[in-house]
Amino acid sequence: MYLVYTDETGTNFSEKSPYLLYGGLVVHESKVNILESQLEQIIARFLKLDDIRKVELHTSEIFNILFRDNYECKNKRKKNQKEYCEELKELLKNVSVNDFISFTNELIQFLTKMNIPLMVGVVNKNDEIHTNHRINREVSSIAYSFKMFLNLVDRFMASKNEKALLVADDFRNQIPKNIASLPLYKRIDDKNIQSSNGARKELVLLRVFYESMNWKNNLTEGYKNIAPLKYEFEGKSLFIIDNINYTNSKDSILNQVADFMLFILRKVIEVNNSNKKIGNVDLINLVEKIDSSLLLSMDNDDIQLGKIDDNDIILLRSTSLQNFKEVCKWIR
Repeated sequence: MYLVYTDETGTNFSEKSPYLLYGGLVVHESKVNILESQLEQIIARFLKLDDIRKVELHTSEIFNILFRDNYECKNKRKKNQKEYCEELKELLKNVSVNDFISFTNELIQFLTKMNIPLMVGVVNKNDEIHTNHRINREVSSIAYSFKMFLNLVDRFMASKNEKALLVADDFRNQIPKNIASLPLYKRIDDKNIQSSNGARKELVLLRVFYESMNWKNNLTEGYKNIAPLKYEFEGKSLFIIDNINYTNSKDSILNQVADFMLFILRKVIEVNNSNKKIGNVDLINLVEKIDSSLLLSMDNDDIQLGKIDDNDIILLRSTSLQNFKEVCKWIR
């Protein structure tokens, strides 16, 4: 069996970035323990975080602290977010941008050597398919990125004739109690997957997940699919276990590493596809130096991406992490 450690980036629609990614690292059960052990050592070496379990490797926060001059934690709205930010800022005071770049390359190289595929569904939130969606742009963007990710995982599992268990950050406490208490088929109804503040990400993901499993459980029988693909039977998840394993990402180093890989991939895509001059010299430095140390991944399909074109057709691309930057140009 394979464990698929998942996360997403770009779901904050107030950000300027048009890209939303949902993806995960696909790890055979036999590799989990040694992988976690070595990842802890890599993090300790380059990010100076000797005990990763004391603080979550939240990449967007680390990125802001290292790449934004005079980044202030006081701008955080919630008290616990400010406290976490201050704690992380103190822990990273001796970490440089070059340390971060070295960590990125070391991590990519190690995942390549361990043959850990990264599978990612990528959407541009401004594409017509999302802006014209029957519910709204946010629901469509989240739904399609997750749908493509499920499609990629299922294709991989079909080639291995294996089952996959998704491991995701536990978001169930973010669902309003009056909705969380409903039976599943009512919980993921159209009217519940959106709120006055936008999409309820957690319920959108559940809706897509069980739509993909509808061949087995009929939980969404009669619902209008929120992320339809051109070919109906292609959209069925046949090798994924229909019970997500929820975990606190603070306690799961592999979920944190998945978050890191997705965040870095999004930044590379943003830089490669920007029509404007990116002002942050360190960010350009990061993008230019990613994969500079890679020697062993020329022939591996280590990264698999999917996107949707204007006709609802899923397009897939497999490449090696050696071509990490090149594949980002394909996302346009």
